[in-house]
Amino acid sequence: MIGGGISGVTAAWELRRQLGPEAAITVFEAYDRLGGKLKTVDFADGPVDMGAEAFLTRRTGLDAIIREVGLADQLRVPSGLPSGFFADGHLVSAPAHTVMGIPAHGADVADLVSVETAARIDAEPDAAGLDWTPGTDINVGELVRSRYGDEAVQRLVSPMLGGVYSSSADDLGLRATVPDLAAEFDALAERDGTVHLATAVQRMLDRRAVAAEKQRESGTAPAPAFNTLATGYRELVRQLARAADADIRLNSQVESVSSWQGGYWLEPFGQFDAVIVATPAPTAAVLLQDVVPHAATRLDRVQLASSAVVGMRFATDEGLPRRSGVLLGSDAPTHAKAFTFSSRKWPHIADRGGAFVRASFGTLRDPGLLDADDETLIGYAVEDLATVTGASLRPVETFVQRWWGGLPCYGVGHRRLVDGVRAAVAEVDGIAVAGAVFDGVGVPACADTGRAAATKIVADLGAR
Repeated sequence: MIGGGISGVTAAWELRRQLGPEAAITVFEAYDRLGGKLKTVDFADGPVDMGAEAFLTRRTGLDAIIREVGLADQLRVPSGLPSGFFADGHLVSAPAHTVMGIPAHGADVADLVSVETAARIDAEPDAAGLDWTPGTDINVGELVRSRYGDEAVQRLVSPMLGGVYSSSADDLGLRATVPDLAAEFDALAERDGTVHLATAVQRMLDRRAVAAEKQRESGTAPAPAFNTLATGYRELVRQLARAADADIRLNSQVESVSSWQGGYWLEPFGQFDAVIVATPAPTAAVLLQDVVPHAATRLDRVQLASSAVVGMRFATDEGLPRRSGVLLGSDAPTHAKAFTFSSRKWPHIADRGGAFVRASFGTLRDPGLLDADDETLIGYAVEDLATVTGASLRPVETFVQRWWGGLPCYGVGHRRLVDGVRAAVAEVDGIAVAGAVFDGVGVPACADTGRAAATKIVADLGAR
């Protein structure tokens, strides 16, 4: 196993489950800790995650893993407070009726865009349709800008997608980042050839409303969209590693992988029967160049976005809005791209007293702030928080976490690219891949790729 992030440790855990206690499993991690882009930091009043802080509950695989490793009692749900956007000097509620920030009607985003942009959104269904061929892909920023204008991209879509991918809408492909919308375009094109953005979004919103109504009629309360762990992701990583019972080697960088006597030679560590590569795409490209060159060539094309998170603990929550967080458009008068009001969002953090806020900086196209020293980043975070909330809060404790190459950028054609990687790897016995580059950057998606990689290795070993 190369890589000790959540994909790697989940793969090791799954290997142990399927192969039993006799299997020799080794995990090589280049850094001094497991967890990869997950990091839990101990503040004076309790742990807080400085990487991913929550996971989508619609992916049930991670929930089952958490329960199986004995952490069900650590699951927590959010408070339900709404998030917000900051535009024209005002904090407003995030629009409820959009698809990743893309609206169907101008009135739904009137607090965030100009009258002219709202009118353009409303007029889009009467304009010439999109030239769309089912199965194709398009840049998200290009799509929305061509139909709704630049303001919609800057103030609505890029802030939403940037919070997930640390990339603007202009860096991302539709089919990998908003796949349901791409599928809606396909369906409209196949039905009568007429494709409009507003029409596709409205069809998706209509189905969402029907599903919500059915749930209300059934009398069941809607499940929360997100969960988190009271002790942070660190404890999940620990429990997975413990259950995997693997030989974990920290500060151990694998330099190359090559075929050797029916197995694989991992330089400088020796021979192994099979290998799972669970590293960021550029590293995986280097490691696979000799054993799966077609996969390596594709992975080498993936760009990585960098970002930074500043965690701030305050003695009081006075002046902090009753919101879970706020997204900031590219035209906002701030250095930060977003704030998470953690003590508003998560009751278990609020119970500690005071307040906790996370400020996020940096995108694929604008990583320069990561070069700033800690004092400068903290200063920006405090100033921007005052700009957004109007409250002059001073932190009593801070932590700065830089994520160099933290997330893969899902550009145009990304889905086809990773399908090609998987196809190439599938043809090679004893090699598997996992990680955020494949099915999503969230923790559940990464864990799923780890389990799938382990299952392939077990099948390959069994076939031998």
